[in-house]
Amino acid sequence: PNIALIHKVQDILAEAGVASVLAPDPPDPSRSNLFASVGPVGVPGVLLSGHTDVVPVEGQPWTSPPFVATHRDGRIYGRGTADMKGFVACAVTAMVAAARRPLQRPVQLAPAFREEIGCVGVRHLLRRLENSLPAPYLCIVGEPTLMRIGTGHKGKAAYRAVCCGQAGH
Repeated sequence: PNIALIHKVQDILAEAGVASVLAPDPPDPSRSNLFASVGPVGVPGVLLSGHTDVVPVEGQPWTSPPFVATHRDGRIYGRGTADMKGFVACAVTAMVAAARRPLQRPVQLAPAFREEIGCVGVRHLLRRLENSLPAPYLCIVGEPTLMRIGTGHKGKAAYRAVCCGQAGH
C-alpha cells in the first residue's frame, strides 16, 4: 500500500498551492497514483515520473530495518533509497520550487504504484488523463543510472520454454 505516502505528497503540494488528482487502484484503494501539474495549461509539460512501490524484502539479509531510513556513515539505508524513492522526494521538492516561479512549460509529477510487477498501476492514471491534457514534451524517469543520463529503455525480453519428451530419473 502507498496511500499514506500519496496523501503526504498531496498535502505537501497543496501547501505550495499545487493541485493534484488521484487515480486509485479500483479493487484496492490502499494504492493510488497521483498527478500534479504546475505552470501553463494546455502546453506539453516536463513530466517527473517514478514509482512508489518496492520489491519484497523477505529472505534478504538487511542490517537495518528495510522500511526505515537509517542514517549511518554519511549514507541513508533503507528499501528504495537508491532507487526511485530518492527521485520521487526530489521531484516533489522540484514541484514545490516550480510553484514559486513563472514557467513557460508546465512541470508535472506522476508517482505511480505497482511498477515492480509490470507497470500495472500507472494504467489507471493513463486512462484517467488520456483525453484531458497534451502528451508530455519530455518525461524524466528517476531510475538509478550511476548519475549518467539514460536516453532510452534498456530493453526487455520475455521467453517461454516448452520442453517435450519423456520424463526420466
